[in-house]
Amino acid sequence: MQTEYQIKIVNVASGKVLTIAGSSQQAGAELATGDDDASGAQRWHAMPMRSGRYVIENMLTHQVIGIASASTADGAGALQWADNGTADHLWQFYRLSDGNYVLKNVNSGLYLHESASGAIIQTARATGSDAQKWTVTATSTRAYPLPMAVDGAGIDVHDPDMIRDAAGTYWLYGTHNTLAKSTDLVTFTKVANGIMNPDFDWWASKNTTGGGGRTDLWAPGMLYANGTYYQYYSIPIYGTPSQPGTNQGAEAVIALATSANPDGPWTDAGEIIASCGNRAGCTTGYNAIDPAPFIDGEGKWWLTFGSWEDGIHVLQLDPATGLRLSSNPALYDIARRGAGEEGPFIYPRMVGGTRYYYYFAPINECCQGLNSLYRIIVGRSTSPTGPFLDRGGIDLMDGGGTILLGTHGDIIGPGGQSVTDTPDGPLLVYHYYDGKQNGWPQLGLNRLVFDADGWPRVE
Repeated sequence: MQTEYQIKIVNVASGKVLTIAGSSQQAGAELATGDDDASGAQRWHAMPMRSGRYVIENMLTHQVIGIASASTADGAGALQWADNGTADHLWQFYRLSDGNYVLKNVNSGLYLHESASGAIIQTARATGSDAQKWTVTATSTRAYPLPMAVDGAGIDVHDPDMIRDAAGTYWLYGTHNTLAKSTDLVTFTKVANGIMNPDFDWWASKNTTGGGGRTDLWAPGMLYANGTYYQYYSIPIYGTPSQPGTNQGAEAVIALATSANPDGPWTDAGEIIASCGNRAGCTTGYNAIDPAPFIDGEGKWWLTFGSWEDGIHVLQLDPATGLRLSSNPALYDIARRGAGEEGPFIYPRMVGGTRYYYYFAPINECCQGLNSLYRIIVGRSTSPTGPFLDRGGIDLMDGGGTILLGTHGDIIGPGGQSVTDTPDGPLLVYHYYDGKQNGWPQLGLNRLVFDADGWPRVE
């Protein structure tokens, strides 16, 4: 099944186009069929999930086809829901000898069917039934716009965060302690002296690999304030004396370094928060990784972070130091998804007179090259500590999240995202794996625009 273009799905028996009932944005809205009006509600996008399985995304609502209550019962209704990673959202396309398709639900083993009443349900395979057959046609409309063209050195980046200085130069930071810069968002130059080197002394006590700690830092989050560049970074910790060379899961530390310049030199400001993974006696349930700072409408500083083990969290920072605010030790839980979520980023923005805190994060597995399953979701809140809801009304703590950008054609596994303000508006900054370069990581840039309801889309 091609993933580059939107598809139209038509029932063979009725000749009607698969759509969302009433073009509703609400999670749980039923699937329906109707006359073809080429609207987004009638267009779909197949996103690969390996082994010939797909999630089927609606191009109006950016929710996916599932079965009510994840039922395995014959006759259960089909509906839209957030891409929460459950098996009832997985589908297989089987092409028949007559060129039509049947769509099999992986969870139930049943097939998408239009009943005599027009309801879209799942039923057992009925060979020869036209009500269970669908034509699947690629349109000429891309599922998502291509990323902006970039070139130069330093664009083979992971987990990018980009900041614009007063002179208009863009500084691109990434996992593995990388730095590049550009004056036009087209041509980038790698900056060799921008990494933090040598180690800060205390790193060695947090990481047993090597005598002096490590310089392979992950997922930097940047903030410029008070004439200072604040770089929040994470150190994933691999191995312990008792289990050398093993991955301790959620064992990591988030720390801060500061500089008067975007390319350093960097001064150690110390540790923010740590997690102890699987070690005996460990009491932390969170993963201290993927930090992203932001400032709210009242001037308060916050840091969002977290990953698979216990979801995504927010803690408050002290604007005087950039470190954790001692008077507020609370951790606020804002997102959780059993099938994987990480790399959060919160972008405050006024829309229609309301200040929203837009939450962006990649879901599913990263970093598998051509097999990467990353895609970016979005939710929002009117408070920096939540609750965050997606466009369909689902709390992100319940696996919610509206799809913003997923695999399309040779743009595979987009994620690790941040948002950068530019004179031309906000810019989504992310990495993806290039299908034309055998899955090599690349910088992705797309403009973000907000619709009349205040929800973003990529252009």
